Amino acid sequence: MIRSYTSRDVKDMLEIEKEAFQPANPSYDLFVYISHSDDLLVADIGGRVVGYIAVMDMDSSAKIISFAVKREFRGMGIGTILLDKALVRCRERGKKSVYLEVRVSNERAQKLYKKKGFKIIDVIPSYYRDGEDAYLMLCNTTDDL
Repeated sequence: MIRSYTSRDVKDMLEIEKEAFQPANPSYDLFVYISHSDDLLVADIGGRVVGYIAVMDMDSSAKIISFAVKREFRGMGIGTILLDKALVRCRERGKKSVYLEVRVSNERAQKLYKKKGFKIIDVIPSYYRDGEDAYLMLCNTTDDL
């Protein structure tokens, strides 16, 4: 089930955040996603959050600021469903485009994004804390999603 975030989801989301991104301060990073999101969706299986997507609105566009699925649930279509729902909701809010950053090395995520209409529009050098570059990707929500 895909639903909107509630405060009881924090513990599960923190686990996903640590596993997916290994941030220096996962509770702070999660707080930033929650407090800056205009739309925060979670994938809930049996009362357990197994994935989430956080979107921040920017004028006529939106930005995916965090998106992750728990490792043991990857490859089951959960990420696709979360991304689809987020893109539809962006279009419903009148957003003409959605953009995101993704690690150059994260080919699995890039494949999903490209399948959903995202295109690489730029490279951001040393975007991540470890110095890895990021691709800036953009999807037009006016296209068929």
